[in-house]
Amino acid sequence: MVLSDLAVTFGQGVRGSLFLFVVTFYMGLPQLGAVLLLSQFVFGIVAGPIWMSIAARLGKHRTAITGELVQVAINLSLLLVTPGNLSLLIGLTIAQGLVQGSGNLMLRAMVADVADHHRLKTGQDRTALFFSTFSISMKAGMALAVGVAFPLVAFAGFDPAAAGQSPEALSALLLIFALGPALAHLASALMLRGFPLEEASHAAVRRELDRQVNLASAS
Repeated sequence: MVLSDLAVTFGQGVRGSLFLFVVTFYMGLPQLGAVLLLSQFVFGIVAGPIWMSIAARLGKHRTAITGELVQVAINLSLLLVTPGNLSLLIGLTIAQGLVQGSGNLMLRAMVADVADHHRLKTGQDRTALFFSTFSISMKAGMALAVGVAFPLVAFAGFDPAAAGQSPEALSALLLIFALGPALAHLASALMLRGFPLEEASHAAVRRELDRQVNLASAS
């Protein structure tokens, strides 16, 4: 789960670090960069309750995998964006905003389930410790994203300080912007396969924990 979160954060970091470059240099619309980036985050906040509703039907880990695979499709679709096709970029930006928080949200919900299971098996409540591991994966993912994305686009010839950009450099910029997150979210989905703590299993864990609490209260 920590590695899955690392992959999610890496994908988000690559997308976030290159987003303004793509809008400014590839699309040639520097005036829209901040607006589009902000709208993506706004739609991400709005979509939170939607993903919780989906998780109530599919289960947390299936919802997490579904969200990651949808993000793979969205990021691959970015390869179809051309400098004159603003409507497609806007549509994919909104779609990305609606999906981008699914992995973060579901993984943290899954950790709470794991903490319940651990408490039942050991008698120790280490929920805070388990959640704290995400601070490592988040920081490492963001640092890795910047450390990979910027050198790659620079190697391809892209330089934001240059007077002009070659078509090859701009094509490489879009390629890295699309494929980097797509591969990261695919890796995240693959790592979540076979997660053993299904909804029914967690419900049984919660019932036993509640039973133990009630017995302790009665004593």
